[in-house]
Amino acid sequence: MTVGGGGRGEREPVAVVTGGSSGIGRAVVADLAAHGYRVAVLDRDVPGDAGESGGTDRVRWVSGDVRDPDAHDEVLDVALSRFGGLDLFVGNAGVHDGGFGVRDLSGAELAEVARHVLDVDVVGYLLGARAAAGPLAGSGGSMVFTLSDASFVVRGNGAGVVYTAAKHAALGVVRHLAADLAPAVRVNAVAPGGVVTGLRTADGRDVFADADAIAATVREFNPLGALLSPEDIAPLYRFLASPMAAGMTGEVLRPDGGLAVR
Repeated sequence: MTVGGGGRGEREPVAVVTGGSSGIGRAVVADLAAHGYRVAVLDRDVPGDAGESGGTDRVRWVSGDVRDPDAHDEVLDVALSRFGGLDLFVGNAGVHDGGFGVRDLSGAELAEVARHVLDVDVVGYLLGARAAAGPLAGSGGSMVFTLSDASFVVRGNGAGVVYTAAKHAALGVVRHLAADLAPAVRVNAVAPGGVVTGLRTADGRDVFADADAIAATVREFNPLGALLSPEDIAPLYRFLASPMAAGMTGEVLRPDGGLAVR
C-alpha cells in the first residue's frame, strides 16, 4: 500500500496515534501496521517491547503527555522526518472520571477531576488536531477520533457527568473540525460502547477491573447483546481513512450493539 503525489514520490502511508499503548489504541496501531502503515505513537507509557531505540522500522514510540503541545509536535516530527509524511491522525488517548455524579464529590474534588478529564479527552484532541492539520492538508489525509457511547448516552453506561461532558465536547470537536478543515482533510470518529480495555480513571484506577461483571452489564445494556474487543473495533479506523470512505466527513461510526435504538 503506497501513496504518491505532490513531489513526494511513492511511500507507504503514515499515521500518528495517541494513546496507543493499550486497549483500542494498541489494537489500532497493530491493525494499521499490519496493513501497510508506518505509525508514530504518542503515549505516556511506552511498552517494554519498544526497545531502547524507540520502536521498529514500522512503529515508533514517543513518550509524552497529550496535554503538552510539545509532545504532539515531537510525534509529528517523527512521522514527518522518519517516515516521510502524514496521512492519518488518530486521536485516541483518554481518561475516565470514575462514574461520579455532580453531587458525589466535594467542589474541590469535582474541579480537579473535571480539569484532568477535560484536559486529556478534549484539549488533548485539540492539540493533536492543531499539530496534524497542516501536514494532513498537504497529503489530503484524515483524522479519526475515539468517542464513546457517552457521546450520546447519559445513563446506564457507567459514565459520570465529567466523562459524559468530555465525550459530548469531543463530538463537537469532530463536527467543527470536519467543517473547518474541509475539503482538504476529512474528520470522522468511532464511538464504541462497552469495549473492555485498560481505560483508567483520573486517579489511576482501572475502570474495567471486574471484567466479567462489566461484560455481563454490557451485553444486557445493548440491544444486540454484543461485546466487542479492541481488535473488532480497530479496522473501522482504517476504513474511515480509506478511499472507501472518501465521501464521509463529520460522521461517527457507532459499534455499540445498537444503543441508538435502545
